[in-house]
Amino acid sequence: MSTIKVLDSDSSAKYYNTIEEGTSASPFQSVVPDYRIPYAINKIFNDDSVTVSVREKAKSLIKFGQNPDLDATIRETIWALGGDETYPTGNDIDIIVSTNVGDTQDVVIEGHTLSGSDLTFVSQTATLNGTTNVTLTTPLYRANRMYNNDSTDFAGTITVEDNGTSTHLSCTGDINQSLKCATSTDQDTYWIITGLDISAEKTSSAVVDFELQIREFGKVFRTRYFASTASGGREIDFSVPIIVKPNSDVRVVGTSNTNNVGGSASIHGYLAEIIP
Repeated sequence: MSTIKVLDSDSSAKYYNTIEEGTSASPFQSVVPDYRIPYAINKIFNDDSVTVSVREKAKSLIKFGQNPDLDATIRETIWALGGDETYPTGNDIDIIVSTNVGDTQDVVIEGHTLSGSDLTFVSQTATLNGTTNVTLTTPLYRANRMYNNDSTDFAGTITVEDNGTSTHLSCTGDINQSLKCATSTDQDTYWIITGLDISAEKTSSAVVDFELQIREFGKVFRTRYFASTASGGREIDFSVPIIVKPNSDVRVVGTSNTNNVGGSASIHGYLAEIIP
């Protein structure tokens, strides 16, 4: 945050707050297409005394997923594996493997490591060795996305696992991308969430309750938005954005009114970088 002093034609001083600063080579542009972004930047500064920049980060984030089998009255994360993820307490996510011996593709895995109470974003590539476990170069605290970075579809199901026990990501050759409507923020980043898409699938009689949940580090998941939909889905645009603090976990969970219902969701927004 900074203040610009301008002298009017009558020599009186006018003062303007700016949400960002630029340089002579890259000046700040005052035209902001989405009013919610400067609002969120100002709110972060007022609440946390932290200056952030969407412009410097220059990255939006859409996190989407699907749960193929929601059952009645059971709340589950919207991700391909069903149920809820067992979150590690340390950097324990360490292997990737396929169910098919022929899979030797390069796979990109995105996630975070943990040091103290701070998360750091990591993107790494691993080369599959069929049904033999491949050790990740960097063990992870959170695994948020993986995708096929090769020219051949997966033949089997690819999983990223925690010491060969808990599974944290999964994908198949018909998608070549994990479907997990959950992620985390690193120590230097806020996520300004501007909308949510939700849908109940497979049966016209199903209704699914969806909750956007956020957990700050060392705390519990807290529901920050709630909406219901039947088949056909809803696109929800937040007039007031939801702000996710650094070092937080985010997920969408769903609860159906009947068994064997597919549910899908996506969260979209902008990442804002902390400016020292």
